Amino acid sequence: MDIQVYLSRLIDGLTHTFGDRLLYVGLQGSYLRGEATETSDIDVMIIFDEIDAPTLDTYRDLLITVGDYDRSCGFVCSRADMAAWNTPEVCHLLHTTRDLYGRLADFVPAYSREDVIQYVKMSIGNLYHELCHRYIHASRETNQSHLAMTCKAVFFILQNVHYLRKGRFVATKKELLKALEGEDREILALSLRLSEGESPDFDNAFAGLLRWCQGTLTQWSQ
Repeated sequence: MDIQVYLSRLIDGLTHTFGDRLLYVGLQGSYLRGEATETSDIDVMIIFDEIDAPTLDTYRDLLITVGDYDRSCGFVCSRADMAAWNTPEVCHLLHTTRDLYGRLADFVPAYSREDVIQYVKMSIGNLYHELCHRYIHASRETNQSHLAMTCKAVFFILQNVHYLRKGRFVATKKELLKALEGEDREILALSLRLSEGESPDFDNAFAGLLRWCQGTLTQWSQ
């Protein structure tokens, strides 16, 4: 699909339907990074003046009209809720969203380096828990089949880790792989192989992921 044509139709529909109530539209995800495939979601962020069920109903109807509804995805928020958003998420949000209509920086709260560290720790903790919980409570086959999806979080975590270390937020997986070193690079490489359909030895992959989670959590807790 032509993402620019889709976005043009969407923004035209949003401005016609919501008028001044529409405050912001941004592009996120694989289409932003230039990594989309024919099955990729279309991740769009929307900020309205207010959010309620009728607003969400109208937006859903518009997405159906625009087309490719089964691939439409993203984040919807009100102005007030965005201003009160969890600050550890703001750095990642700003660096992984391209402004299409309005300016996202005008709607989010300020963030600090400590907020970015908290984002890394929270994300690592979630990944750690998911790995251990599934390892104990699911079959080996389920663990193997879910590993690629679980590893999607690795890229986002390492974007923020690299930002903390180098002061540069790297947008794409290939660029980040080149920029990383050591165990971080090995874990991202594993994640990319899994996303491409490879099936590495599960025991080694699991052990490496868990060890990386433990080391990264410890590093950013000091």
